[in-house]
Amino acid sequence: MKTKTLLLLSLFAILTSCSKQGQFSQFDTFGEENRWQKSDAKTFEFDITDDSKLYNLTFRFSHVYDYQFASVPINFSIENPAGEKEDHTINLAIKDDNGKELGECAGDVCDLNYKVEENFKLQKGKYKITFSHSFEGPYLPNVIGIGLNVESVK
Repeated sequence: MKTKTLLLLSLFAILTSCSKQGQFSQFDTFGEENRWQKSDAKTFEFDITDDSKLYNLTFRFSHVYDYQFASVPINFSIENPAGEKEDHTINLAIKDDNGKELGECAGDVCDLNYKVEENFKLQKGKYKITFSHSFEGPYLPNVIGIGLNVESVK
């Protein structure tokens, strides 16, 4: 089941990584062990060509069903075309107070989307967004992959 899931996720990542005007989508998987190593920060780069629009930036977190943690400490930085960098930290909620999964689950895979920025003005140029975690161990277990979606607001 895990192999089929990873193959489908990889195919989805390949198909969705194609960039359209005002859109970007990329999803990176962590292999069969489903471990996000502490040293494995993921950087997503995209270009903005239309600065007259507003954008939504969404962090995608895919994990194994019935995740053992209610939340996960996530760090991210946004570097704009001028090279200015903003660092952020969130405590990504995986489950609600009753222990119910907050993501959309199908089989043994759950996908959680977190709006990093909403209706956000971006200037023209290349952006870099880097995600890492500050989990206490050497890796964050049962993480299938992470990704970023950038979409223009209609």
